[in-house]
Amino acid sequence: MPKLFVLRVLLGLIVVASLGVASATPALAYGKANWQLTFSATAPGFGFWGWCDLAGATSFNAAGLATSGNSGDCQFAEYFHNVPGFPSGTCEISFTLMPEVDKNGQLQPAWQQEFSSFANMTDWFFSGSQVINPADRTAICEQFPGVSPTPVFSNFDAVIPFVVWHANLSGLFGTKEFQLQETPFP
Repeated sequence: MPKLFVLRVLLGLIVVASLGVASATPALAYGKANWQLTFSATAPGFGFWGWCDLAGATSFNAAGLATSGNSGDCQFAEYFHNVPGFPSGTCEISFTLMPEVDKNGQLQPAWQQEFSSFANMTDWFFSGSQVINPADRTAICEQFPGVSPTPVFSNFDAVIPFVVWHANLSGLFGTKEFQLQETPFP
């Protein structure tokens, strides 16, 4: 009996130690991150949350912040329920950011900062592809704000300003809670 107990305790310690090492190891699927963007909001009848990991920097501004890059990932979800003019539902959207070749054969970044005529400020723009889940709600989800109108998109204005900050924007656009965090990594 004591021998079995000791073996179980040792096995438990090995599992706990393995989990600790695994959780302390950063995920580098897209390379070392240059930026992490996080956002969330709730309001009567609608809300969203998500994050973007921008990596593979290819250009920098005078302050040393990455302004474009060649890889990244964004995951976000949004919902609308009983909002006039919108279908009801919840969608999860996955963006894979990747460079594209323009009509002149030049490689364009997967993400970049650029002036937005829509927002009248410098925003993040993305190129890549998207997958909407659940797939059977794609037609409905594509009507939601923030979702690209096509499975493959080019220079899509994310309407997220290019700025280092944590902003509490609660109350904006009728939200109860609205948070935005943009963190650069050296």
